[in-house]
This record gives sequence, C-alpha cells and structure tokens, in this order.
Amino acid sequence: MYRNTIPQKIPPDKQETKLHFAVISMLFAFCLFTTLMQGIPVLAATPRGVLTGGCLFLFFFTFAALLLLRSARRLTEEHVVFFLLFWGMLFHCLYVLLSGLYDRQHDEGLYTGIASSQVNPGHIGYTEYIYKFRKLPDLNPYLLFSYYHPPLHYVLSGLWLILLTGLGMPENLAFENLQVLPLFYSGVFMLLSYRILKRTGAKGNGLYTGLVLTAAHPALTILSGSINNDMLSTVLLACAILATLRWMQDKSLPNLLFIALSIGLGMLCKINTAIIALPVGLMFLLDFAGTVRTGNSGDILRALRRYLLFGITAGSTGLCWIVRNLVRFHEKPGISSATPDSVMYTGNYGIWERIGLPAFSDWHFSFPFHALSGDANHNTWVILFQTSLFTEEYPAALTGLPLFLCRAAYVLAIFSAVSSALLFSASQYRKWKNGAKAEAVFLSAGYLAFLLSFALFTLKYPYTCSSDFRYIAVCLIYIAIGLSDSARLYPDRSFPGTCSRVIRGCVCATVILMTVVYLTWKQW
Repeated sequence: MYRNTIPQKIPPDKQETKLHFAVISMLFAFCLFTTLMQGIPVLAATPRGVLTGGCLFLFFFTFAALLLLRSARRLTEEHVVFFLLFWGMLFHCLYVLLSGLYDRQHDEGLYTGIASSQVNPGHIGYTEYIYKFRKLPDLNPYLLFSYYHPPLHYVLSGLWLILLTGLGMPENLAFENLQVLPLFYSGVFMLLSYRILKRTGAKGNGLYTGLVLTAAHPALTILSGSINNDMLSTVLLACAILATLRWMQDKSLPNLLFIALSIGLGMLCKINTAIIALPVGLMFLLDFAGTVRTGNSGDILRALRRYLLFGITAGSTGLCWIVRNLVRFHEKPGISSATPDSVMYTGNYGIWERIGLPAFSDWHFSFPFHALSGDANHNTWVILFQTSLFTEEYPAALTGLPLFLCRAAYVLAIFSAVSSALLFSASQYRKWKNGAKAEAVFLSAGYLAFLLSFALFTLKYPYTCSSDFRYIAVCLIYIAIGLSDSARLYPDRSFPGTCSRVIRGCVCATVILMTVVYLTWKQW
C-alpha cells in the first residue's frame, strides 16, 4: 500500500549513475554539434531538408534500437528514459539549427559588433555590452530596454561570445551561437525533471508520460532557442525544487545551502524566481515548528543557525543586483513596460475580463493564435494556452492541413492542461491522506504560488505579452508530477484510474501532434 512518495535514502544505483553520465555526455555532444553546424560557414549553409531528414533518420534509428532491445528482453527503464531525453534534445537541436538569432525572440534588440562603440538595447544588446566592454553595464539599467534584468545569464552569454571569437569564429556566427547556451539549459532541465520525478517516486508509464511532457512540450522547444534569460531561470527553479525535495529527505547543511544557491542564483538571473521561496519557506516553517515542539534547546539553536546561514547565502546572492541599483541609481526593482498607448495594453478591461474564466467566444477556436492587440485578445488564460503552443506568433496566412492540425492541438491542449491540473490536485490530496503530507504541501503550495503570482503579474503589467506561458514554464514540472503520481496512485481500472489513463493519453497526443506541426510548418 502506498505510504510515502519520498523513498528512503539509498546510495546511487550503478545503472542510475551510468544513465546520468550518458545523458550529460549526450547533452554536450548535441551542443558541440550545434556549435559546429552554426559556427562553420560551410556547415551553416546546410539546406533545411538535409537537417530535417538527418534528424528524422536519427529518430527512427534510435526507435529501431529501442524495439530491438525490447524484443531481446533487455529493455530497462534507463533505456527508455535515455531515448526520451535523446529525442527531446534532438528536436530542440533541430529547432535551434532552423531558427535564426532574431526568429521568435522576445525583446531581442540588436548588435553592431565589437568594432562599434554603440550601446544597443534588448537581450542581444545586453549580452553584447559585456562581450564588447568586458564589464557589467555601468549605466542606469532603466535607460535601455532589458538592462533591468539581473546579469547572470548575460554574463555567461558574454563569456561564451568571448570564447568563440577567441577561438577564431566569425563574430556574426558567434552571435548566432548564443542559442547554444539555452539549448544546453533545456537539456539540463529535462535531466532535472527526470530527477524530480524519480525523487517523488515516479516509475514506469507515469514516469515516461511526465518526461514526454517536459522533453517535447512546444514552449520548451521555443525556449531552447531563445536568447533571453527564461530558460536559465526555469532551470534554476527546477534546481530549487529538486534540492528542497532532497532536503525534506535528508536535512543536511549541504542540501540546505544548495537550496539557498538555487534561489539566489535564480534571482540573479530573473527576479521573479523568488516565488519559489514561498513554498520553500513554508517547509522551513513546518520543520522549525516540529523542532520547537521537541523542546530541545540545542536542536532549536542549531536550526536557527542553519536558517540564518541559508538567509545570508540566498540573500547576498539574490539581492546583490537589487542593492546595486538602489545604491548607484536609486532604482527600485521592476520592469520597463509599454505605455497605455501600446497596442498590447489590456488595462482598459475589467479584472474579471482579464483573469476570470473566459467566455467561449474568447477562446478564438476558429483562429487559435496569439494576437498582439489587447482588444483582440485580453484574457490571461486564453493567451497563456495559445502562447504555450505557438508562442507570440500570428501567422495569418496559415491554411489547409496545418491550420486544422493547429486547431486540433489547441483544443486538445486546453482539455489536457485543465484535466492535468485537476489530476495534480487529486494526486496531492491522495498523498496527503496516505502520509506524505510534507511533499504534498510543498508541491501544492509551489504550483499555487506560481499561478497566483502569474495572475498578479498580468494585473500589475496589463499587456498581452505579460500573459506569455514562458513566465511559468516551470509549472510543467508540477503537471508532470501529477501525471506520474496518478499512474502510481490509481493503477487499477476504477473511475479515477481510467480518467488518469485518458488524461495521460491526451497529453501525449497533444505533444506528438504539436511535434508534427513544428516539423511541417514552414513558419518555423
């Protein structure tokens, strides 16, 4: 009978260690391949058909290897996990190779090269500043768009440019290879998702469904080629989730400091990653309350010292950028946003119209794409679903079969997402009843915190771009946990078990359908 989703502490399994080594090696191999393909002029001119055909060949080749292992009865869970992560990375690699530096980006700006002393705006301009002048921007970060972001991602990207150009790569191709870092981050996110799922007890079909979601979801495909800080911040959030789950099992000081560094570095990448501190702080509060109830003064003092060390570590790392801007420029944290005159402005509509349940007509099933205009589309949840599949694209010329596939995927995605969220809630409630209260509270509080903070963010900054799914892409981890938990908690053919299998099937169907759309849609 199910009792606790967090397994007892055991030494790493040899097969698990081999899997980690194989996955990490695969990630580096894909990133090296992408760097060479984009960084060598002859290879960079490879026709689209050759790239797509080569990736499809690799897909079917590895699929045949999977079938061969199964027929030989040598197929293990590690084999399936590796192939799923391999296919996810393969698809992300193909997307990066087929997408240019300025394709489907957000506030990308531009670069003029090291020969020019011009300071440029946007994420590319921010990175170029560090690459060009070898230092952090010494200007007011609110004078140029995107410079208000904390610098971690841009420092790493600037160092990457310095390395590539130092090795002799032409500058324009080096900038094109800025996409390689988010590609690597997307692979790390897949591996972290696997570790989180295993930490919560996932196995078998439930584990595979969760991995399919986090490896092949279209939003993560887009982020794998985005040159902004979204993918890295999502990875650091995943690190914080995994570290907290580990600390709940083993309350050692190293695990506590790993949580602190994950949160601190996350805030040094993107300030809104601080949201994860809410469910983490709740776990600390519950743990400290238990320590106080024991009445042991030594344990209480030890706990206080550790939490103080946690606060110093996370605070000094995560708040240093905010303190710098307050001291040097007297600027409070926030973002530079468009004016009410912007076509994206949605503040003219009521709160319910923006974050309430959308009417049937608001979904725009006849043409399910995110419109730039706030008058055409102003409901947060509608924009959330549309951008989760198609990002902020509006391909008005789409007709025929591609349009039909997109409409079908859109409807299926809405059903899958809503039902998966309900399934997550039911699974956490079941875990609560079966004794795994701490884990259920942590995961439920985290999922709710991200959704509520997202809704408040769209109210504070009322623009269509504020409702983009990329801001809460980490929620895919929670949905993946819900899918894997339901497969374990409802294994029989009862009504809950049948519903769980149907929902998992719909999730897989949505991801597969969107993969077909992305492979055949010339827009990409």
